[in-house]
Amino acid sequence: MKQQQVTRVVSPAYLRKADAARYLSISIRTLTDWMQKRIVPFIKLSHRVCLFRPADLDAAMNRFRTMAVGE
Repeated sequence: MKQQQVTRVVSPAYLRKADAARYLSISIRTLTDWMQKRIVPFIKLSHRVCLFRPADLDAAMNRFRTMAVGE
């Protein structure tokens, strides 16, 4: 009997800066500017390492959402 291998996609709990920029479809420079302006929340572990939670990025982007007429 052959065992089937199950492939699972695990979404990371935290994203690094390049991954967060890709997640938001923006440049790393824009993400850095948003970090300085405190538009997006982040966790700074060291001088080089900043982590972002996808849920926090989604919440930050929802603040920019403009409602259409009838919504």
